[in-house]
Amino acid sequence: MEKKHFSKLVIAGFFKSLTLSIAGLIDCAVVGRYLGADGLSAMKLAMPIFSVFSLFSALFSGGLSITISRELSENGAERADTVFKSAFSAICAIGVCITAFGLICPGALTELFVGPNCDPLVRSMTADYLRPLLIGALPILLYDALGTVAMLDGGTNWLKLSSAALFVVDIAGDFLAARLDRGMSGIAAASTASYIAALVLLLLHFYSRKSMIRPGVCLPDPVALRKVFLLGLPLVITLLCNIVRPMVVNRYNLAYGSIAGLAALSIQDAVRYVPGALCSGISKATLILSGIHIAESDSLALRQEKITVLRWSYIGGGVTAAVLMIHASSLLWLFTDDPDVHKLGVYALLLYLPGVPFIAINGAVSSMFQGLGQQWRSITYTVVNRLIMPILFARILAVRYGDMGIYASYTAGEFFLTVCLTAELLIKKARKHTIMPESLMNADTAADLKLNIRDSDEAVAASRQVNELCLEHGVGRKQAYLVALTAEELAMNSLSHGFDDHKEHHLELRFIITDDTLTLRLRDDGRPFDLTERYKMINPDDPASNIGLRIIFASADDVSYNSSLNLNNVCIRINRDPV
Repeated sequence: MEKKHFSKLVIAGFFKSLTLSIAGLIDCAVVGRYLGADGLSAMKLAMPIFSVFSLFSALFSGGLSITISRELSENGAERADTVFKSAFSAICAIGVCITAFGLICPGALTELFVGPNCDPLVRSMTADYLRPLLIGALPILLYDALGTVAMLDGGTNWLKLSSAALFVVDIAGDFLAARLDRGMSGIAAASTASYIAALVLLLLHFYSRKSMIRPGVCLPDPVALRKVFLLGLPLVITLLCNIVRPMVVNRYNLAYGSIAGLAALSIQDAVRYVPGALCSGISKATLILSGIHIAESDSLALRQEKITVLRWSYIGGGVTAAVLMIHASSLLWLFTDDPDVHKLGVYALLLYLPGVPFIAINGAVSSMFQGLGQQWRSITYTVVNRLIMPILFARILAVRYGDMGIYASYTAGEFFLTVCLTAELLIKKARKHTIMPESLMNADTAADLKLNIRDSDEAVAASRQVNELCLEHGVGRKQAYLVALTAEELAMNSLSHGFDDHKEHHLELRFIITDDTLTLRLRDDGRPFDLTERYKMINPDDPASNIGLRIIFASADDVSYNSSLNLNNVCIRINRDPV
């Protein structure tokens, strides 16, 4: 089941990143053809505004996905909804402030971006481009921040639909702006309109019956926001590294390479959006699932996730890189007809693309640390991966190999870091040190059983195994029988109500014994069924109705339900009777 949903998350994240990237490339092409060098210069000067937006959206998207996944697993949907509303309110406040700044002080940001010596025409075009984006800050922030949360909330199809809408509206708006001669303000307005259209579709998911959480404005909960900010910090550091690294590497290229080489490096940056979208999808899937697995203390699922990450990175990343390498020369003709730039551009791609699998792995490792709550380890790994290694290798290789050294530096740094990480894991394994985080190695966990159930016979067999495991670990016979009966009724309830469409389904039962608690976790991909809501509807005057639910709730001390990742997730906690 983990493989299937990892793939769905990767594809949704990849599609979102890819459509944004291609829309950005087409924006650039339209501006270049329509407004020439002045327009491109203005667009380049205004681009830092997207970095500002991305800082806020990265903070909330990363922090929200982890915090909500933990709240769902530990405290249920009600607490997750409170966290979501608090963050949503904070995002709205930030967006309104940015919009107000754009309306009240329209020229202040332009002066900051262009400096005092800018050509008056370029300065004016930069201001025209920035103004609609500042006014549309709120939908831009909300779309970026809520996209990852929608993936967790089972809205992958809505996310893909909203990404497609963003792409279509942006491209149509660009050509309409050019046809109506609206200049840079028309191009920027098209981008803002595309984010509004995408956000509307994304919000339709959150207001659908399938969503566990609802957007809403409230007085933010300081505790919830603190968790979101701390857990989202590594993504902010990643973005800052992605801003600083190119600035330093560009200087190395100017010092040790050539102008044609710098142009080819720019083409490398453009083409890397495609494999970068795949790597982003893998990282987001890792972030979401790691948060769920750590909240459930599920070390087996975490190990399976690591294997899935490696497969997606090496196979998916390798195939993507191979296809682009085969068509490297053809791709270059889309960007330039200069023979020198074309030749260097081919080398730039051929030296960068072999590193894609390692880029995917290192990005996923950082996301896994973040999902597991190891923020400082994630930040350290990110800084080494995204800043120190590429700059160090760029400096070393540029001095000796010039342009070629710059092109190869990113791949060299990613490969070196992957080798170092692999060596560390092998050394720990040889010394028999635990690789799993301590939070997963619960000292009071006496037993952890996980079973896949496909029919009623397997449900009965699972019940027997639960009973036997209870007796082996000192649970009283009466309570062991009740827990086993609860497990059977829980599985039978899902088989009866969720699997009536004649499709292949998955039902996973997990049973955990600790010193104080007996925990049953059931996860299935059948029709949505909230047994907590159904139990509230049972007629108290008819004791013969819904016997299975009555048994479950009579035995349990706590029952929670959520539908994250489009799965039914039920958790039943039973306090152990004193021996």
